[in-house]
Amino acid sequence: MSRHIISLSDEQLTSFDLEAFVIHAEALNQHHREAFTTPFPKDPSRWLSHYHFTPRPLTLTPEGNVEGGLSWLVGATIDFSFTRAICAPLYGTRGGPCYDPASLVFLEVAAKVDQYADDARFCADLHQADKGRRYRVLAGLHDHVPGEDDLSHFRSRVGAEAIDATMAVMVDLFRTFGLITGELLSTDGQLELSFSRYKGCAYACQDCQQLRLDAASHQELARQLQGGARRLQITCPFPEVVAKVRQATGKQGQPKDPKVALLEIEAVPKDQASHQDRQKVAALLELPQDQRPDMRLTWCRLRQGPQGELLARCPKVPSDLEAKVGDHIDNQDPSRQERVFGYRHQKTTAINPELGLELPLGNSTYPANADEGTHFIAHRAALAMPVLPGQVQLGDAAYDVTANSLWRRQQGAIPVFDDHPRREDLSAETLLERGYDQHGTPYAPCGRLCRSKGYDYQANSRQYVCGKSCSDTERKRCPHGYGVRGYSHRMTFKEHPRLIGPRQRGSSAWQRLYGARTASERTNSYDQEVIANGPPPRMRGLKAFRFAGAIRTLAQLLRRALNFVLDVTYTLNRRQLVQT
Repeated sequence: MSRHIISLSDEQLTSFDLEAFVIHAEALNQHHREAFTTPFPKDPSRWLSHYHFTPRPLTLTPEGNVEGGLSWLVGATIDFSFTRAICAPLYGTRGGPCYDPASLVFLEVAAKVDQYADDARFCADLHQADKGRRYRVLAGLHDHVPGEDDLSHFRSRVGAEAIDATMAVMVDLFRTFGLITGELLSTDGQLELSFSRYKGCAYACQDCQQLRLDAASHQELARQLQGGARRLQITCPFPEVVAKVRQATGKQGQPKDPKVALLEIEAVPKDQASHQDRQKVAALLELPQDQRPDMRLTWCRLRQGPQGELLARCPKVPSDLEAKVGDHIDNQDPSRQERVFGYRHQKTTAINPELGLELPLGNSTYPANADEGTHFIAHRAALAMPVLPGQVQLGDAAYDVTANSLWRRQQGAIPVFDDHPRREDLSAETLLERGYDQHGTPYAPCGRLCRSKGYDYQANSRQYVCGKSCSDTERKRCPHGYGVRGYSHRMTFKEHPRLIGPRQRGSSAWQRLYGARTASERTNSYDQEVIANGPPPRMRGLKAFRFAGAIRTLAQLLRRALNFVLDVTYTLNRRQLVQT
């Protein structure tokens, strides 16, 4: 890739060039060796690989890139031995040989840093003599080289928790290096499709795969068949689901009970009927000989259990029971909402306006129907970046929740969340009647909007004045016209936690600050671009998506930070050439 010229002074750039980063990484590597001391339970003789960090030479190309790519720069400067201690509690002394977890963590990071979109392509290169040599050398691979199954088994064993712990170490690395200040953060969500098809029921669960039908349901199916029905179905056997569906359909008109279709037949002439299908349906529904219709079986979700009981499987059960349906704005048509059956990734990005740098800090993953606002506190508390006094937190309207504003302000931080209308009546008459507009700015008695006179940090309140913007005639009639600034009104954070804060919502300064939230959209777009480079990921289940979200976020942090370091080094080298 082509490097960028950074418009900063030489004094600023020297602190972030490649030489400074190598020195800083060496010091952190030694600290990690002393801090992460949990022994690995398996004896080294039973390891299929042995990761050992060795500082390696770095050669820059004329274009400013590192020979061997970014993964070589990562492996040559950062010691991943600490990940062995992180993964140690997840292994046991018994069992067969295993790969050194530090080797596999490095391979996972290297694959994503080099933007491999799928495991098949990465493992194919890893096994090739020339293409995979640098990966094998850095990961400590010799006689045994892992394949797709080995990587899949490793992800299932360690989960996203090991990657989150590794992410915390890397955030600390770049924070102490000075690339992450933590003064301005932005959080946003992103939906990702599951490798499964949504079949129409948002309440499907494990029990739906084996429904035990009682005598009443049994008789109802037989009655439907004898009445000439072609599709046999029963009402959903879960009362709580029935109540939810009736409530939802009642808002649209007439309440309806959710139906579970279990069998479908096709009526055919006697000479075309299937004797085998007739026998099967008769056995399931216990029909006498004279009540067996001439038909063919289209599909059936019924079977007999070991004791002869009738068992059913709801056809609306998806292959991924943990995935849910969420909505987001359609990228092709912003006026429409697109439904996604899958999971929601929630990421926080640290913004450094001085350096023009945006680095992700961590990822949390939930089913797609999860409310980002209600999960914000847990997500933010899990990040390695502490909540600092004066820290500004950006978020769209999904985060405009009273609990989020209270939690941030209690720790001295400043929430800047877009306004969520909450189905409020925002007509001019209603706002004037309640006394303040949608941004929390109060009205003067004459109906004009006041203006902010400043925020009192000790009292956590904002003072508003009218400023006597009326005419001289009105001012003489106004009881507040004799004051220095006219009408005055104070609004406290305690009374209006969503609206009142150190940044006046809706003001030009607030708009400029909120504009930096597009950093979160760029962070999310990176993941979408990487995924689009390969076939759709064949993933199901919350655990798999949590790992994928965590490792992609870690790789994005390394890519952005190290590309900035290389840009700085390239800029300094270019300036030296110009001066000579």
